[in-house]
Amino acid sequence: MRALGQRSIASFIRLVLDAAWWLVAVSVVLLSGLLVCALFVNLEGDNLTMDLPIALVLNAPVHDNSASLQTDARIEKLRGNLRFPVRRGAFFSGSMLLVVVLFGFLLWGLTQLRHVFRSLSRGLLFIPENARRIRWVGFAVISGELARAAVVYFWSFYTSQHFTVNGLRFVASMDFNGITILSGLAILVIAEVFREGTRLHEEQSLTI
Repeated sequence: MRALGQRSIASFIRLVLDAAWWLVAVSVVLLSGLLVCALFVNLEGDNLTMDLPIALVLNAPVHDNSASLQTDARIEKLRGNLRFPVRRGAFFSGSMLLVVVLFGFLLWGLTQLRHVFRSLSRGLLFIPENARRIRWVGFAVISGELARAAVVYFWSFYTSQHFTVNGLRFVASMDFNGITILSGLAILVIAEVFREGTRLHEEQSLTI
């Protein structure tokens, strides 16, 4: 199977990206509608729940079963999700707005990728638009991860201030993913490779 052109791997990926783009676009519309409802309609009591990522510290001693003694071992942090009924107010509306922004980042990145693979499925590799679009994808990946980490910290800080559990303590945690940032930087490098390849291709075309 060919990598570029019609009926190639690039054209298959383009179809997958098209489906993903429409899925995210519909999600953005639905989330935006829910955000508008949250501003003007009381959603409490409508069986709506929020599911937020949390980090917990266990306030309990750890025992060594072989010696039946307490040891210096301790559980530093537990991660999970906290589900609770929607509460009308600034927190829910702000959370919905942040989710819409994150999905907007995702939609924008998918849009750039769709254009790149659309040109690749037509056999157009070294064109200036591809280098620019791949660069925007890299920025979207980095910015999206930073925004996601900030949102997770906001949610975990909220739970640490408003919820308590016997023997457990909620803590604010950012959950930063360095691999995603490295991936974004790698995409920026690939964009520069495309830009240089485009420049050489144009120079070769002028020479011929």
